[in-house]
Amino acid sequence: MRRFLVIIPIFLFVLLGACSNTRGGEIDPTIGAFVAQTQTATMWTPAPITPTPSVAPKQALIVKALNDEFQKQADPLEETLDAKFSIIDIGFDLSGSPPATTTMQVHVECEWISRPSCTEARAFIVFARAFKGVKPGVRQKIIEQVPETVLIVQIRAFDHMNEIGIIEITWECLLSFANDEITGEQLAARTIRFQLPP
Repeated sequence: MRRFLVIIPIFLFVLLGACSNTRGGEIDPTIGAFVAQTQTATMWTPAPITPTPSVAPKQALIVKALNDEFQKQADPLEETLDAKFSIIDIGFDLSGSPPATTTMQVHVECEWISRPSCTEARAFIVFARAFKGVKPGVRQKIIEQVPETVLIVQIRAFDHMNEIGIIEITWECLLSFANDEITGEQLAARTIRFQLPP
């Protein structure tokens, strides 16, 4: 019985060789072409992209770093006669399909002594100066908290917790301003202002 089991694999190889329609041990060119195309398709079929989860931004770190810079740049005369600014919140908006974080919202609160001092333009200016003024190491920590998908920065100005206006700038332009790659005039020309409905 064992001798018979040893002979079976040899018999199968001989039988398969006899059944093939190869000439002189060569593979039919048509079959070779089909095999090559199958292997090429297997190699070049892209695998589905799995989005990597972004690290949850530490919003408190951004708020504290910018408010510390607001205090360093604060002018006591201006704050006593005009207005005082502070960041009250940082938020990130999801949009698109699949959802991605494309907008960072910065809520700037204005405490006015003289009412006309609180405008979205003033809020944007103090924010841009503070972002540019922070030490490079601190700015880098802020940048690390901003998701890579962020394209727009919205400065939302508040007057005693009532929203008064919005100014938008691209994240790229804000970084260029902070790195002295564009001037204040260029930054101002690239802003978009939104008036809130009455």
